[in-house]
Amino acid sequence: MEHPASPRARSRTTPLAPRAFTLPQRGSSLAGKAYWAMVQRVALTAAAIDAGYIVLFLWLGSMPLAAVNLVSIAMYLAAYKLIQNRYNISALALIWLEVIAHSALGSLLIGWNSGFHYYLLLFIPAIVIANTRGFALPVVVALLAYYLGLQELCDHLAPLAPLPAFSVKIVNWIHICIVFALSAALAAFYRHTILRAESRLRKQATLDPLTGLSNRSHFEALAAHALMRSQRDGTPVTLLLCDVDHFKRVNDLLGHAVGDEVLVAVAHTLSSNLREGDVLARWGGEEFLALMPAAGREAAMATAERIRATIEQTPVPVGQGAPVSLTLSFGVAQVHGPDDLQAATVRADKALYQSKHAGRNRVSQG
Repeated sequence: MEHPASPRARSRTTPLAPRAFTLPQRGSSLAGKAYWAMVQRVALTAAAIDAGYIVLFLWLGSMPLAAVNLVSIAMYLAAYKLIQNRYNISALALIWLEVIAHSALGSLLIGWNSGFHYYLLLFIPAIVIANTRGFALPVVVALLAYYLGLQELCDHLAPLAPLPAFSVKIVNWIHICIVFALSAALAAFYRHTILRAESRLRKQATLDPLTGLSNRSHFEALAAHALMRSQRDGTPVTLLLCDVDHFKRVNDLLGHAVGDEVLVAVAHTLSSNLREGDVLARWGGEEFLALMPAAGREAAMATAERIRATIEQTPVPVGQGAPVSLTLSFGVAQVHGPDDLQAATVRADKALYQSKHAGRNRVSQG
């Protein structure tokens, strides 16, 4: 910035048993927390459903299935507690065991037509989505083999504790309704997760992670749209480029953490003093660039002067230390159309260099 030769050459990883999958760590990220919170909700929901099943099977006169559901409640509550205590592999294994065993026992006790096997289908999207090591296909094939094997076994064996046909149909209808509801809930969760991931990626691609301002590429895209509008409207557009004076000294004397706080504070002051339609970006290091549509050079100079005075008169509070006094240097240049943005940036950069060369803490126009 100051070289006179040029204007500036500027848990615990938690695999889903078997070790084919790696699921988000609990507490490692927002996605991980959301996933394990969802698993806990599933465990509690399943326990509540099984409590309802106990009432249903007592009413239908099937004591064996009532007992099976009592055991299932205990297993789901145990899985919930295991996740609370970060034993995530054990919790997932317990949930898998419950569903696989419950579907088999229910089908063998009152027949395949009861629909206990529908719950096995809920594993398919979970297996595919959780896969990170390329083993989704063999696991799904193994689940399919189990599913078909259970059907063959039920076809060859009479129900061990049969119920009247109408009672079996009631159970089947209830299973269909519950599986539809659970499938919709899981789909909604995965959709929400995808949308949040897309939002994070969009922010990472367009925003500076420290200040939250637009990054250079996003600024250029927004500026192109603003310049096209200004060309249609015939209104002037001005660039405002600024740099924190002696920023290297702040980093060297007070540390990079304080330097980061200074940049965030400067970004906030710039945002507060610019209009809603202005485009502001962190241009690199301690430099910030603003595009001001429908603003002539004099209006931009006045805005820059107001910001300069605000920064000079308002030391930045940093942690437990004394506030840091700052100044900014500015370069202002008008943009003469959509194809002039790069050249106008160079002119603003030269004007900024003039401010630096003349003693800093001032506004120059190019």
